Amino acid sequence: MTKKIIFLTFVLIIMICSFTYFYKKNNIAYNSKVVSLMKKYNIYNEINKNNYSKTLEIALESGEFQEQYATIYQEIDYIERKNFIKDVNTLLSNNYSSTEINTIFQKYNNIKNFEINKVNNYEEYQKKNNCSLEEAVLKVNIGLDHDFYTQINEINNSHEYTVLVNKYHSLGNYEPTDLKSLSYDSKYQLREKAADAFEELVASAKLDNLFIRPYSAYRSYDRQELIYNNYVARDGKDEADTYSARPGHSEHQTGLAVDVWSEGYNYIKDNDAKWLKNNSYKYGFIVRYTKENQPITGYIEEPWHLRYLGKEIATDVVAKNLTYDEYYDLYIK
Repeated sequence: MTKKIIFLTFVLIIMICSFTYFYKKNNIAYNSKVVSLMKKYNIYNEINKNNYSKTLEIALESGEFQEQYATIYQEIDYIERKNFIKDVNTLLSNNYSSTEINTIFQKYNNIKNFEINKVNNYEEYQKKNNCSLEEAVLKVNIGLDHDFYTQINEINNSHEYTVLVNKYHSLGNYEPTDLKSLSYDSKYQLREKAADAFEELVASAKLDNLFIRPYSAYRSYDRQELIYNNYVARDGKDEADTYSARPGHSEHQTGLAVDVWSEGYNYIKDNDAKWLKNNSYKYGFIVRYTKENQPITGYIEEPWHLRYLGKEIATDVVAKNLTYDEYYDLYIK
């Protein structure tokens, strides 16, 4: 008798659990706010017949819900991702099916820097260059699926110390407002934090018998235009583009970049270049253009060109062995 009671109790527990699971799955998973919104859009009766959909729930709660996609939302697997519903709406507006959308998010789910409107570009770049999907995403985000200076974005955070300036991002006529003269010569200026950090770098280098002197710091748009045009007149545009930025595209215009001499007013090289590479990050600077990263930056090696980012970011860029273009896309943008 006892065994029979235990068996019946066990069966009853299973039945209750099963009923509870299917009941919740099909009927009462949505909270009162979502139910109210469903009724507002007059979709409650239709939706309530179907299984619970996290994607639909988040769409309603986020304010990104679009009524024409109400049924399709239920067919899309939810992914914990910033702007997920907005991205879903973008794909739906471009006539992607729910199956295609699920495939895309499953494929790119672990690549945090992928942008939904560049999916086709990623696929084309990966196929053309026979690279990993992660590399394709990074290179396309930087802009490397187009020639330099052919797809230009206007910068809207010019005042930030982390601003990215390159051959795809233009500062326009931006002018920094906190320039400070360097002690070596007042005609050389950097933004205040960068100027103070540079003075520290110079003092530290001197302790190691390395004499660092600035020979170019902040440059205005007009100054860069004059310099660039002179180089073009001398060497032609193609060659000038390998070592000089077009106006609006120079880091010098930010007030965060400085070119330096070594003792005797010589270009930085050999041991001096090695010291800067191994130590400048300690003061918030990176050597921006190296021989290895020319395919990404488009500039020849410039061991004398220092870019201020602040100690924390500069240290991380060096530790991760990335160009700033790559780092910006992966960790800042």
